[in-house]
Amino acid sequence: MRPTPVTLLILVAAVVAVAGGWLLFAKSEHDRFVAVDQVRHSRSEFRIAYTIEHSSGPIAQETWSVRNVDGAASAAYTAADRRGDKAGFTEQVTDYSVTFLFDKLVQDGIWDLTSRPFRGSSELLHVVEISQIAGTASGSHRFLFSDARYIATEAGREYHIHLDPHQPVPDLVNLQSTSTADPRYEKIVADFAAFGSARFRQTVAAARAKLLKG
Repeated sequence: MRPTPVTLLILVAAVVAVAGGWLLFAKSEHDRFVAVDQVRHSRSEFRIAYTIEHSSGPIAQETWSVRNVDGAASAAYTAADRRGDKAGFTEQVTDYSVTFLFDKLVQDGIWDLTSRPFRGSSELLHVVEISQIAGTASGSHRFLFSDARYIATEAGREYHIHLDPHQPVPDLVNLQSTSTADPRYEKIVADFAAFGSARFRQTVAAARAKLLKG
């Protein structure tokens, strides 16, 4: 039995529909694959360093540093005494603790905090450095501060004086002020202090003990 013109027309329409649908979805799937592949191969990196400089005592400086380069994470600790002797180690991190530390520090304001005047206790000087690369974008930030507890609880007040040439001298006794205390600096210190596995913290303690023994 020979196919009728109507049957041929239906077959042609079906072939055209299948071909059109394949081309439409193929392009969509190709675009999605390209987008996913670009994300998978884009560079992702962050590095954070936290240094404590001691004004007295046998240990002169301690530095914690973490990094994550395209998913490969590591953490390191180094310390130096006043004679120049050093102790330290580097550990490859297979869990998500480095990423969790990064997220916690960002949440606590590491990108927003700035260097503060050295007030309160001068026993410790804290230096925080962070850098990040995400695809083609990158950035870095560094700030210093001394007494984190003082900054968090006291840190003085800030007075704002507006001088208007058409008004009398402002009342300097009843000026409005705002507190310059900021608890985020203390949170940054606590984030680093809490970082690492029990083994990491034990190794830090062992490195310190080595320098303290001389």
